Amino acid sequence: MEESKDRVKNLSRRSFFKVATLGIGTAASFLLGLPLIGSIVGKGKIFLHKTYSRLVPVKDIPNSFSPVKRPSKYHFPKTDQDAYITTKKMENVWVVKKSEKEITTFSPICPHLGCRYDWDQEKKLFVCPCHNSIYTIEGKVVSGPAPRGLDTLPTEVKDQDVLYVEYERFKVGVPQKIIIGY
Repeated sequence: MEESKDRVKNLSRRSFFKVATLGIGTAASFLLGLPLIGSIVGKGKIFLHKTYSRLVPVKDIPNSFSPVKRPSKYHFPKTDQDAYITTKKMENVWVVKKSEKEITTFSPICPHLGCRYDWDQEKKLFVCPCHNSIYTIEGKVVSGPAPRGLDTLPTEVKDQDVLYVEYERFKVGVPQKIIIGY
């Protein structure tokens, strides 16, 4: 009789260790696998994280055509999240203001191969240093291998006339403007 009680005691102890080992293993697998799953799912949800970033009050943006032809370059902080990793980085955009109501914001990335272009004040044109694509202040291609004009970014004016921009990334090297991320 005592022998059968020991057997039951041993079986229950053995069962406990099986359940405990299985539980600990499952919890560890879940915790270690969560960042991997988050990064995979995060790539699929890349188009859901559209956010507008505060850029500058509209009144502080100089007119791009008067007294001289010149766009304005603005920097703003942007937060990216991939699984558990949150990265804050500075982005920039080019803003062309024709009037208080007509404001165009351009991505700083050349649509040819993804280089960052700059404004040449002498030529009064945007020039990409990589392959010499040239654009007007309105973003139209003048010359070079660029397959399309400069990419415009969505903007909103809110909070008492403050310009907000939605930073987007586009596929380079193709004639169509295809969003690949935010």
